[in-house]
Amino acid sequence: YLDTYNGRDKVMRIMYYIAQYLAGITKSKELEQKLNIFSDQINCCRTVLRLFDDIPMLSYTLSYGLGRKEPDNIVQMCNVAVNTLDQLYYPLEHIAWAADCKLLPLKSDSWWTATSICWALSMYLMMIKSLRYYKVVRSMRGTLKDGENARQTIKDISHIEASELLTAARCFVDCIHAIHWLPPGILWAGKLKQWHIGFLGVISSLISLYQS
Repeated sequence: YLDTYNGRDKVMRIMYYIAQYLAGITKSKELEQKLNIFSDQINCCRTVLRLFDDIPMLSYTLSYGLGRKEPDNIVQMCNVAVNTLDQLYYPLEHIAWAADCKLLPLKSDSWWTATSICWALSMYLMMIKSLRYYKVVRSMRGTLKDGENARQTIKDISHIEASELLTAARCFVDCIHAIHWLPPGILWAGKLKQWHIGFLGVISSLISLYQS
């Protein structure tokens, strides 16, 4: 599992959020400081590795196109919008990272806010897409006739339904987290505590690991 980039990223992600959660609940200031340093380094590592994600993401976005093969217009529109937001996320994050590293003469705050907006919208639309796709797939049950093939198809449909519900749950949790990083005054932006962020991230990461 750790032989792949995605596998390592998922493991680093859950390590980061576990450290965030523990730092938020520990009574020891020394341990809190060490956990924050550890989580910052993990987060920095993931950010640097994402410098190489633009081209793979662009390749996927172009291959998906306008999603004309999707069984539903809402699913199609959500996927196109998500791909666009995810494609925008990477260069925005690169600029924010470069500004933090003093590689660009810019203030990073507005760029990080832009990445958070892309992330929050992407997660929200992904959640809508998964719930819609769940409904579309579930409606297929009524069109099946009895027989061996039907039983296998129902089994496959059940697997897809479970996967879409898990994806919707993961995106819901990530959306709650992403909104925290938006400018103050937007919903609960800035109001989550560190252990809240860690807890939400661990839940999301566990779902992602289970689905992989």
